[in-house]
Amino acid sequence: MVGDNMDVRNLYGYTVDALATGIVRADSVENAREKVKTAYKAHSDCYDEQRDNISVWKLDENSWFEDNPDVIEIMEH
Repeated sequence: MVGDNMDVRNLYGYTVDALATGIVRADSVENAREKVKTAYKAHSDCYDEQRDNISVWKLDENSWFEDNPDVIEIMEH
């Protein structure tokens, strides 16, 4: 948490087909996709770069709950 507000400016949501949904910290959508690809290539036996599609989206500024700031909502896109 940064100050009183959650800093979601550099957070992106992602899905890897039916494999996973998560959050990645990155500078851009392209940077986020590369980070996710690198992580899944190194740590997942189920990930196939040729088959699995990585979808990435910028989290909305209002993705966190002001009265529960430790919670971030991830809307699938």
